[in-house]
Amino acid sequence: MDPTVRQLRAFLHVAQTGQFTLAAQKMHITQSALSTLIKELENSLNVRLFDRHTRMVELTEAGARFYGEADKTLGTLDNAIAEMHELASLRTGRVRIVASTVISSGLLSKTFKKFKEAHPNMQFVLHDIAEEDIMRTVLSGNVDFGIGTSNELEHGLDEDWLFDDRFIALFQHDHPLAQRDEVSWSDLQGLPFIALAAKSPIRRLIDKALADHGLDLNIVNEVSFATTVLSLVSAGLGVSVLPMNNHPSLPAFNLHACRLVDPIITRKISIFTPSHRSLSPGAAAFAEFLHAYIKSNGESLG
Repeated sequence: MDPTVRQLRAFLHVAQTGQFTLAAQKMHITQSALSTLIKELENSLNVRLFDRHTRMVELTEAGARFYGEADKTLGTLDNAIAEMHELASLRTGRVRIVASTVISSGLLSKTFKKFKEAHPNMQFVLHDIAEEDIMRTVLSGNVDFGIGTSNELEHGLDEDWLFDDRFIALFQHDHPLAQRDEVSWSDLQGLPFIALAAKSPIRRLIDKALADHGLDLNIVNEVSFATTVLSLVSAGLGVSVLPMNNHPSLPAFNLHACRLVDPIITRKISIFTPSHRSLSPGAAAFAEFLHAYIKSNGESLG
């Protein structure tokens, strides 16, 4: 039978104190129970570890040789256990997330700050990439989870819904349609339109909705990032449509947003995690924190 951790601790306490009485007190057990642990360890190793005298015990040659390795082994184990306690209690750890530039600069920048106020030693590693690359990055195993939208969940991923993001129309402030509270998709027909790339999940969602309603757009430019869309609209090169989550960026581009109807289109924002792989304590805690934050701030996310 292999030695147990409890037997090794008993051995070290006896070796360090030189007395069964003191060692038993340190372990909060009876001297008889301690003697049993030492006897079991000696039987397991098939060597005598201590020479017993009237008041003291001394390590045998075998015991002295065993002491160094036992002390090192338990030290390594104790350090590993302490590290796990640190992770579990969120006193340390790292959370790796991939998201679009809009989610990264908006939702995540706010929640990282608030989460770190409660857990200052938690580290965040953020990858901001194009929306269509998020799920592939999660599948690569280089991040704990991703946040984004998808039309079709890729095999090997689980999806955890966060919130629904409504689409809005974007105009320069002096555009005639900017004076309205809401516009319809048909109002945008014929206008120069700045679109996200066809491979973008957002673009595919828009294309499907418009096809279902027999509508089309006069696309004059296709770009990969929402920030580029905002820049081109700000330059007067067209109008566009983006999810409401982009709203905090509009003042920087001097743009006006209108509610978009007929049809109303929303996208689902979710957390994507690899199937059959558990999140680290820090990542799981932050995912839970995101849900709580969104529940409390849902109306102000955009």
